[in-house]
Amino acid sequence: MSTELRRYLGHPGLAVGTAILVLLVMITLVAGWIAPHSPLKTDMANTLAPMSTSHWLGTDQFGRDVLSRIIMGTRVSIQVAFAVVALSLSAGTIVGALAGFAGGWTERITVIIIDILLAFPGFLLALALVAARGSSLESVIVGVSIAFTPRVAAVMRSVVLTIKPRPFIEASRAIGLTELRILLRHVIPNAMPPVIVIATVSAATAILAEAGLSFLGLGVQPPTPTWGNIISDGNPLITTNPWISLSAGFCIALAVIAFNLLGDGLRDTLDPRMRQQTGARML
Repeated sequence: MSTELRRYLGHPGLAVGTAILVLLVMITLVAGWIAPHSPLKTDMANTLAPMSTSHWLGTDQFGRDVLSRIIMGTRVSIQVAFAVVALSLSAGTIVGALAGFAGGWTERITVIIIDILLAFPGFLLALALVAARGSSLESVIVGVSIAFTPRVAAVMRSVVLTIKPRPFIEASRAIGLTELRILLRHVIPNAMPPVIVIATVSAATAILAEAGLSFLGLGVQPPTPTWGNIISDGNPLITTNPWISLSAGFCIALAVIAFNLLGDGLRDTLDPRMRQQTGARML
């Protein structure tokens, strides 16, 4: 086993977060096979049924199996999380790297735009974008990605500014490498670790944003099951049938904790200074 792999597996937070995310991804992939009932099938003769062997989490006000809807809702949340990370990481990396490396008016204009977007709370910006595009899964992914891209771009620009004056960049220019090649081959790869950490933590916020938008009726529309929709459906019944909302809320909390543990673990293992501090605490 390599030293890098041993270090990753030896970090408790990273190991726990990875294990939970692997479980959620596996549920996402096999959701259609492990769901005990159809998440869309209604049974008005069996509404608000209590927990039983046939309905482990009971049924909702339309007679739909809550556990099946929770399982299928996992697919939407994980899809949003990974899509938002991919889009915001790609766009933020390009924008931030170009701004920090080019400097001049390119950097000034980019910083102004980033500052304006960061002035708005991420959820409110995503809400406005989704409301403008219309309620759908694609709108949620695009809206949340745009809302979180400025944060990634700001971190990338800051890291690039610290790498730009280093001797190996000057050496690359001295041997005749073009600016584009220096940027792609040396600057961006060395700037990626902190940006990956920020993008990973943003995945947790993306799950919360999707759930909040669905709860407000601006996300994925019913009857498609999402954790936010399930909480919204169970909200009027929180005193009589609390497990409808609490089960979805527990899943959201579990996913958010997993992504935060993963982000903290990546920060500790990818950052040499944090790695030294972690090793000192373990000693």
